[in-house]
Amino acid sequence: MKVIGVGILLFSVMFPVQASDPDFSKHLNRIEKLLSEEQFREAADLAKAIVADNDEQEALHQRLLGFIYLHEGNYQRAYTAYSKAIQYRQLPPSLRQDTLGALVSLSMKQGRADVAVLHGRTYLEEFPPFQPVEQLYARALFTEKDYNQALVQTNAIIARYADVPEFVWQIKALSEEQLKQHRALINTTRIIQQKFGHALRWQQKQAMAYAQLGAIRQALAILKEEQKKGSALTDADYLDMAQFSSMLGQPEKAMAFLDQGIKDEDLLASRDLLKRKLQYHMEAQQWSKAWDVASALNKEPELYLLKAQCRIASRLQRWPDAVALAQQAIDLGGGDDTFFWEILGYSAMKSGQLSLARSAYEMLLELDPESDATVWLKTLDLMMNQ
Repeated sequence: MKVIGVGILLFSVMFPVQASDPDFSKHLNRIEKLLSEEQFREAADLAKAIVADNDEQEALHQRLLGFIYLHEGNYQRAYTAYSKAIQYRQLPPSLRQDTLGALVSLSMKQGRADVAVLHGRTYLEEFPPFQPVEQLYARALFTEKDYNQALVQTNAIIARYADVPEFVWQIKALSEEQLKQHRALINTTRIIQQKFGHALRWQQKQAMAYAQLGAIRQALAILKEEQKKGSALTDADYLDMAQFSSMLGQPEKAMAFLDQGIKDEDLLASRDLLKRKLQYHMEAQQWSKAWDVASALNKEPELYLLKAQCRIASRLQRWPDAVALAQQAIDLGGGDDTFFWEILGYSAMKSGQLSLARSAYEMLLELDPESDATVWLKTLDLMMNQ
C-alpha cells in the first residue's frame, strides 16, 4: 500500500519473526490482511487495541499506528508514532527507510520545516535517492531559508530525474534570486516558461535580474513587452519601468509610465509614487510641477524632502517660501546641515530679511569656516550700511 506524497511502502518487508510472539505476529498479519482488503476501520480498531510486549514489537506497532493515524489525517499522532518507531535502532532498513520518509512529510505538514530538514538529511545519508523525499527535503531547506543547500538539492533532483514537477524548478529559481545569481536566474526562468508556460511572474524576475546585471534596456524591454501584451502589471512594475527610464536619462518617459499606471488604476496616489514623481520632475527640470508635488509630500515633512523643496523654491525664486522651508527643516533637526543655513541666509537676503540672513550666515560660518559665509556677511554689511 502506498501513501501518495509520502512514498511509504507499508508491507514491503515481512515482520521479523524472532521479535514477535505468535499472538502479536498473528495480530499484525491480520491487520495487514484487513488493510489489503481495504477494511480500514476494522484494521485501525485492531491496531489501536493490541499491546506490544518488547521494544521491537513496540517499534513495529508504533510504525503501524503511524500509518493508521496518517490515513485518518491525524498528523500529530502519526508523527508521534513514527518518531517512537524510529527510535528502535534495529528496525529493519526498509521499515526505517519508509518511516524516515513519513517523518519528512509529516514534519512539513505540521509546519516544522526545521525538523523535516533533519529527517530528510538522515534519509539521504542512509538510503538511495527517492524523488518524493528529495523534493520534500528541498522544500524544507527553502522554507528554512537555507538557499545554498536548497539550490544544491534542486539541481541534484533536476539532474537525476526527467519528470521534475514545477515547484522544484520554482525553488531553484527563487533560491538563485535570493543568492543573487542573476544569470542563472534568467536561464532558469526561461526553462520554467518553456516547460510550464509563459507567466508574468517569471518575466518580472527576469527583468529585475537583468537590471541587477546593469542591462537596464533589456529589463525595461521585458516589462514593456508585457505591457503591450496586456499582462496584469502591478504598481511595482510601473514603478520599475519608470525607474529604468529615469536611469536611462529619460525622465519624461519615466513620468509617462507613472501616469499610465495611474490611468489603468494600477497605481494609487501613494506617498512612494509622489516621491518618484518629485524625482522625475526635478530630473526633467519641471520646477513648477515639482513644487506642487513637494508641497503635497511636505504636509508630512521629511528632512530630505524639505531640502528638495528648498532647491525647487530657489529655482523658482520663491524666496519667502525658501526661508520658511529652511526654518522648518532646522526646527525638525536639520540644524547640523550647512545646506539649510546657507539657503536660509541667501533666501532671507533676497527677500529683504537682512537680520535673519546675518544670523544664518553666522551660524554657517560656525559650522563650516571654509564656506562662503564670510563673503556674504561682508555683502550684508554693505547692504545694511547703505
